[in-house]
Amino acid sequence: MLHLARRFFGFLTARPLGPREQIFVSDSISPDLRRLFYTQRFEDQRHAVDVASRVANRPDLIEAALMHDIGKTKVQIGAIERSLATMWFMTSLPIWGEWLSYRDHGRIGAELLESLGAGTLAVLFARYHPGDPPQSCNHAHWIALERADHA
Repeated sequence: MLHLARRFFGFLTARPLGPREQIFVSDSISPDLRRLFYTQRFEDQRHAVDVASRVANRPDLIEAALMHDIGKTKVQIGAIERSLATMWFMTSLPIWGEWLSYRDHGRIGAELLESLGAGTLAVLFARYHPGDPPQSCNHAHWIALERADHA
């Protein structure tokens, strides 16, 4: 729950990326992924860059960090509704409308990333985080990404 509270307030206080951060994004991912990255709300771009900056000493993880929530580009809900939906998912109550897409943003993002030729780790992390890594994934990479996402 602490992570959710930090994400909520981070979303509310986020500022657009500055020139250095935009260069970091440009230098870190392919042009196709870059175009997709910039379809995100600036709050989600900020979160992605913050996560990537926490793994910047691991270039093999940066693409996954930058693109891990890209499926949220297909969901049109704000910070409060995202928070409510996340708490709702912890119950066994039915889900409908945009909340279905929000719940499935991992699968949606993984499919987008796969279609654009993203690396395996980026696709897997988008699809399965938060949670246990699939067998085919390097567990140390996964743990580093999870920690960076929840810091």
